[in-house]
Amino acid sequence: MLKKPLLSLLFLSAVVAAVAGCPEKKLKAVRLPDLNVPRAGHSVFVVNGEPTVVGGHTSGFVPTATAEYYRDGEWHLLRTVYPHDQGFSTPLSSGKVLIGGGHEQPLGIGQIFSVEMYDPATHTFRGFGCLDRKRCFATGLEMDSGRVVIAGNWYNGDAIEQFDGQKYFTHLEEVSQFRACPYVFPVADGDIFVFGNMDYHGGAFDTIIVDRLRGEPLRVPLFDEWKPLRILTEVHAEDFHIGNQVYLIPVINSKQQVAVCRVEASGFSLLPTDNPIPMEYQGCPINYYHSVCVDRHAHQAYLFGYTKDDGRLHVIAIDLSPLISDLRFDSSGGSSILNSQISNLNSPLTHYYTEPMEPFVWSRPVLTPEGNLLIVGGAKFNADGTVDNFSPVANTLLLPLGRLPQDTGQASSSWLWLLLILIALLAAGATSIWLHRKTAKMAEKAKNADAIDNSDADETLMRRICQLMDEERLFINSDLKMADVANRLATNASYVSACINRQRGCSFIQFVNGYRIEYAKQLLRQYPDKKISEVWTVTGFANETSFFRTFKAMTGVTTSEWRAKNV
Repeated sequence: MLKKPLLSLLFLSAVVAAVAGCPEKKLKAVRLPDLNVPRAGHSVFVVNGEPTVVGGHTSGFVPTATAEYYRDGEWHLLRTVYPHDQGFSTPLSSGKVLIGGGHEQPLGIGQIFSVEMYDPATHTFRGFGCLDRKRCFATGLEMDSGRVVIAGNWYNGDAIEQFDGQKYFTHLEEVSQFRACPYVFPVADGDIFVFGNMDYHGGAFDTIIVDRLRGEPLRVPLFDEWKPLRILTEVHAEDFHIGNQVYLIPVINSKQQVAVCRVEASGFSLLPTDNPIPMEYQGCPINYYHSVCVDRHAHQAYLFGYTKDDGRLHVIAIDLSPLISDLRFDSSGGSSILNSQISNLNSPLTHYYTEPMEPFVWSRPVLTPEGNLLIVGGAKFNADGTVDNFSPVANTLLLPLGRLPQDTGQASSSWLWLLLILIALLAAGATSIWLHRKTAKMAEKAKNADAIDNSDADETLMRRICQLMDEERLFINSDLKMADVANRLATNASYVSACINRQRGCSFIQFVNGYRIEYAKQLLRQYPDKKISEVWTVTGFANETSFFRTFKAMTGVTTSEWRAKNV
């Protein structure tokens, strides 16, 4: 149980946060090389570390039997067996990707039976069978058994079917509602939830029914007030999966306020946040258009919107750290549920916004291995807010919320390299002249000035390192390396090491462990009933022995002794 002073503090913090409002930060989109084929309605995913797009339609609203993958700073064009415009893609545990369905004709007409398998190791596609029914705007999900369940359709009947993992697709179960782009995800003991708020004609449901494989369909009381956001894009369960079959989805009420719903087998509930999700920016309404995207490694979730009046993209970052008591994150970014003791703590929000974009496009964002967000291709928005499917774009935009990928610089134009070469030649000439003309006295002054400059640079870098630790809690990643911090700050690891040594008089690991111990003490103070074994697992230490040894070395006492004196 939480003590009364802590409850008062939490209440006061919530009031202060509500008054302060959601922090806003400007986000600069990075332009990467364009696709070879302008496209919208395509599937997009990251497999083998490679962003990949499959199908969609190109100029004239014509389906395209092509795919592309991004490697070494450029997009590589492939041929698919069939065109899949508004089809589905399901990454499999085998490393391959199941691709299926889509429109039968140009202009978004009809549905198809076609399926094929993409092998990212060889960058090849193989057609091998057909769906049980023609589908478009469907969702696929691989189960633990290796079979794939598929649901959803557009202007055609719907049902749940399954792929046996080898060749055959068969009818599995009828559905209570015909849906387009439904949520399909596992919950427990081989069961799944299937639901959404878009019927197969694009309309909203008056009543939301949740279909299951095991048991009767569900009526969710929360959905009487808050309905799932209508999303006409492909959804992948892993995109909004926190861990251990707990998921986050956007919901909206009759007042057009958007919130985030936490979904698990035991029920549906709103995720508490320190501020309401922003619904406007500088007087322009924000329209949210996609599901939540979760970065399990960084403990962040992202919600996407746009303001059609000024063409800005908006990303709402949700800090999942307050769920730390009922989510244990491992070093690979996975997690498992422990308990729900403080699940009502508010998750802090940060509102990122871009400069106005021209054109602004409708496309599903995906998370890169570096923790950035990638928006590839898409359909342009018209001035009246409708989507122009006849003139898709080839744009590729990177939203650098994580580390910039190593090959981002390859997107630069050739003139930049010429400029760098010219600067290097000029610098070399200037250095040569300086070496010949500098007197001993001037050299001594320069040496002193350099020492001052280096000190100032060290202090600046040290502030940035501390800010990174304080605001993003990089230290809770047990695999954190000096190179990770250097990459985030666009510098090198040697400079980071030397700076920490000069400014703090310790090594990088000692510096990081200092943050981990302070975080552990914070948790011990705030949650006196929490077991110490639950504390060390979320502070970033790789093992229990290291935690206890470091704690005593830095505090002079054991964790039990410290808690007895300070709680």
